[in-house]
Amino acid sequence: MQLHGPLGNQLSEICITCCNFASHERELAEWPRLLAAKGVQDLVLVNKPADDERLPVVPADILRCASLRRLFMGFWTFPDTGVSPPGGGADGFPHLRELTLFGTDDMLGGDLDRLLASSPVLDTLALVLSPTCERVHLRSQSLKCVLLWEYFLKEVLVMDAPLLERLILWKTIDGEDEPVAVRVSIADAPKLRVLGYLEPRIHQLQIGENVIKPDTMVSPSTVFPSVKTLALKVNFGVFEEVKMLASVLRCFPEVDRLHIESVTADEPTGMHHAEFWQEVHPIECVKSHVKKVVIHEFRGKQGENEFLKFVSSSAEKLRSLLVVITQEMFASAWDFSISLPNEVNEVIVKAGALTRGAWACEDCQLVVAGPKVVDGWNFRRAFDPCVKDPFR
Repeated sequence: MQLHGPLGNQLSEICITCCNFASHERELAEWPRLLAAKGVQDLVLVNKPADDERLPVVPADILRCASLRRLFMGFWTFPDTGVSPPGGGADGFPHLRELTLFGTDDMLGGDLDRLLASSPVLDTLALVLSPTCERVHLRSQSLKCVLLWEYFLKEVLVMDAPLLERLILWKTIDGEDEPVAVRVSIADAPKLRVLGYLEPRIHQLQIGENVIKPDTMVSPSTVFPSVKTLALKVNFGVFEEVKMLASVLRCFPEVDRLHIESVTADEPTGMHHAEFWQEVHPIECVKSHVKKVVIHEFRGKQGENEFLKFVSSSAEKLRSLLVVITQEMFASAWDFSISLPNEVNEVIVKAGALTRGAWACEDCQLVVAGPKVVDGWNFRRAFDPCVKDPFR
């Protein structure tokens, strides 16, 4: 247990981690009341359960601690809130600004609705590693950032979020044996600036009443011009995903930072798509707005190279094109062999060939790089407001 703050009547921050709370039922019943009485503002409670199937229930008094500004709950069962809303009534969490629920069980969509309704100034919400809240409906007049990280769900609906600036989706899956499309619907989020990762293989994008398909025509009702940073995961070897990539890009005409992670989740169709990119109608964000494009997990496959050629030949405002090779390729280049491995050398040669072609912007810089070294698995960076681009 770590305590930060004056040792008098008030405590500003309390952090209790890796504790088997289920074996401390007597203390658990008393701690929340004491925390509330102390006026705790930042509270971290991470359970270390002896039995993953029997997580302890979040103490009701935790949900009545009106002084909380930041709450992190790890590996708990959410209490039944069908009778009374979290927060113990209309007052709820009057000062709570950041909420992270990590590995929380038995939390349903209605619970989340009531939680948001009782948190009038909540601006950051992170739902991580949850297998039970299948439907996330966002209605909040205060939320600015929402993170769904390794989350099992069937739909996420942004219904009424006038201040929402970031919607981060990372490994959101439906949890079924047979993949089913996860609905991502954006209705009312006029300030949304950062969005991703959208995955055509998994996500069914809907803007307003319009479900986006490969043949969706651009219209005022199918575009979201506020988005400036967009991230997608695409298998360039599957033609349906390539067509959806073009269609999704048209929905965000003013994107100036574009991240695309090349994936190989499905078997490639064996088709090459050079003709598609040659004949595709102009894509507004690529042609007139995008300044930086990053291709992650690049393997030098033909589909990837065809997309690079499309971007370089049509992006008039492009200043930086960064090609990030896979960790495996990068590691092989540093095995102290006499020469670079063939596949790494081939990627460099093909990327270099682009520089000899006709570029829409002569001032663009092309860089081939290895993956960024990340110190552990850290989802907090994704909703750090000081990090302008959470995908780089």
